[in-house]
Amino acid sequence: MKSLEMSYKLLDLQPGVCFADVKKAFRKKALLCHPDIAGEEYSFQFQQINEAYLALKNALLNKSAVKSPAKSHTKTSGDTKDLLIKKEIENILKEAQEYLSALVKTVGDDCKIKLSDILLRLQSRHPEVRFIAADHLRRLEWEESYMDELMKTIPKILFDDAMLDVMLDFLSKAPRHCQKKIIPLVSTGVKNLGERACIKLLYWGKQVGWSVKALMPLLSHPSSRVVSLALSMLPSIDEVPLTVVLSLIKVKDEEVLIPLLKKLKGNRYLCCLQGKVRELAEDHPSLNVRAWASWLVRDMNVG
Repeated sequence: MKSLEMSYKLLDLQPGVCFADVKKAFRKKALLCHPDIAGEEYSFQFQQINEAYLALKNALLNKSAVKSPAKSHTKTSGDTKDLLIKKEIENILKEAQEYLSALVKTVGDDCKIKLSDILLRLQSRHPEVRFIAADHLRRLEWEESYMDELMKTIPKILFDDAMLDVMLDFLSKAPRHCQKKIIPLVSTGVKNLGERACIKLLYWGKQVGWSVKALMPLLSHPSSRVVSLALSMLPSIDEVPLTVVLSLIKVKDEEVLIPLLKKLKGNRYLCCLQGKVRELAEDHPSLNVRAWASWLVRDMNVG
C-alpha cells in the first residue's frame, strides 16, 4: 500500500481534500493514463494511480468511521471494503470509456467541447484519440481565458508534424502577445518533429518574434536546414551557451557554418574559437565557408 503522502502526490492533490476531490482527480488521471487510451507503456503509471486511489479511499473511510462511532457496527470487513473500492474504480473506468466513446461520436458535430477536455486528449499516446481532439481544437474559437490552461498544458503534449499544424492554426487566432508567451513552450517539443514542421514553426515564430531561449531547441535539430534557419533568426548569438556554439562550428555542412560565421563577428566567444575559425579558413572544402572564415581572420576579429 502506498503512503498517503505519495498517494496525494500521484493524484496531484494536497492533503486535506475531500473524497469528492480525490474521486475527481482519479477520474481525470484514469482518462489520461488508461492503457487502452494512452498505450501499453502507461500500464505501470495506471497501476500507480489505482493504488493511490485505493490508499486515499481507505484512509478517508477509516476517518469517517472514527468520526461516526455509532455506525461502527455496520462497518464492513477490510476485504469487503477493498472489493467495494475495486468495484468503484471499475465504474469510474467504465465512465471514462463511455466518455471516450461519446467524444468519438462528436467528430463532425457542432457540440462544444471544453478546451480542458481537448488538451487532455491531446496528451494521449493513442493516435485516434489525438486525432479526435485535434479536430475539435481546429474548430475552437479563441478565448482569453484559455491562456493559463495552455501555458500549463502545452509542455505535456507530445507534438508530431500533424499535431503542430493544428496547434499553430489554433494559436494563430490568439492575440500576438499571447502567441509570444506560448511559442517557447511549443518549441521545446521539436525533437519529435520533422524538417517541414520545424520550418513551419520557425516562420510562424518569426512573425511573432523569436527569443534566443525559444530558438535553442531548434539549434540541435538533426536537419541542417532547420539549424541554418534558426541561426539566421537568432537576435544574437551572445546568449547561446559556448558548448552549443562549439558543437555547431564542428559541423561540416556549409548550410550551418555560413550563418554561424556571420553571427560570430565581434562575438565574445571568438577567443575560444580562434583555432577552429582559422582551420575553416584554410581547410574547409567549401569556398564560401573559407571566404567567411577568412573574413573573420583578416578583419582582426580573431587572434
